[in-house]
Amino acid sequence: MSAATVTGALRRFLPEFLNSNPPLSQQQRRAIWAITHCRTPALGGRSFACERCGQVHFAFHSCNHKACPQCGREATARWIDRELGKLVGAPYFLVTFTLPSELRGCFFGPFAKEAYDMFFAASSEALAEKLAAAKGLRAHISGFTAVLHTWNQRIEFHPHLHFLIPGAGLDVRGKVVRVRQADYLVRLPHLQAAFRQHMRRQFEPRGWQADPQVWIKDWGVHIQPAGSGAAALKYLGAYVARTAISDGRIFAVHERGVTFRWKDRSDHNRSKLMTLTGSEFVRRYLRHVLPSGLRSIRYYGFCHPAAKAKRQRIQIHTGMPFELNSRPSPDAAPSGAAPWPRCPTCHSPMRLTGSILPPYRTLVRQRGPPARKRRPNQAISSVLP
Repeated sequence: MSAATVTGALRRFLPEFLNSNPPLSQQQRRAIWAITHCRTPALGGRSFACERCGQVHFAFHSCNHKACPQCGREATARWIDRELGKLVGAPYFLVTFTLPSELRGCFFGPFAKEAYDMFFAASSEALAEKLAAAKGLRAHISGFTAVLHTWNQRIEFHPHLHFLIPGAGLDVRGKVVRVRQADYLVRLPHLQAAFRQHMRRQFEPRGWQADPQVWIKDWGVHIQPAGSGAAALKYLGAYVARTAISDGRIFAVHERGVTFRWKDRSDHNRSKLMTLTGSEFVRRYLRHVLPSGLRSIRYYGFCHPAAKAKRQRIQIHTGMPFELNSRPSPDAAPSGAAPWPRCPTCHSPMRLTGSILPPYRTLVRQRGPPARKRRPNQAISSVLP
């Protein structure tokens, strides 16, 4: 009996879910198509053959959609490797911003992308303001990386932002400054108030309505020391190109629905089992499909790719080694290149024998090339003497 997977659960219960005619966005419909066609002949692929035993193997292409549970592993590994090279020699902190439940309705409907952008802007502006304060890092130029996370352990909608923040920066004079203590970044109440104020400044001019009590309650902000930052980067990597639940948490897929494991934070992180009907599992899963064009990972200050010079200066003054000439040699193998698959029968290396075009590309190939459009001056010159 094969192990239960997220893909298997989605493909099994998607028809039942779609029969109920749920209101789906264009992005959710694209995600459904990608999940159901990932690594199938619909996306094309390649064929391999074993010269020893003649075994033929087909490797179909992946969809590379962020909502697909089968994709994202290689992209996550590349992101972690790249970000590890950006670390500076200072204590790191993991700061989490969570919006009150009264404002989560903003992430539904046609203005969802605008709501997410407001969330990023309010939290990043609050951080930059408090890091530059006299009681904070005193950094005129700080840097941090933000990763959006929209689910909790029960796959419910729970939008929050994780910020990985190095305890170093540049002051007004351009001098490198560091945190005084490895377990203190800024005062938590001040950061909470700044987050609430910046969100309100962006919320009210748009005419969006909310319960007035939300602007006087404490907002969810959590600050946690993260050591050198390497472990926190690997933790955040799980949210970079992966989706709400992994195969390792699926306990069983049966006629009644899907049973999966989850950790109860209120009960000392004890692992428990939860069973959802097939339609409810699909509904919760698709709720985490992000709006089109939304960047779920954002870089600020000297952590931005365009601020490489500032980041390297901070690395030098904080004792963090880095390579000046990090270009690979021309003779080196390309990074991330997958070796040829081995034969499942005799385990010998297989050779590439051909490519399989997806059906839509096959139809395009059958047609002739489009007629070349002549420019107006070319048409006129052809009739001139």
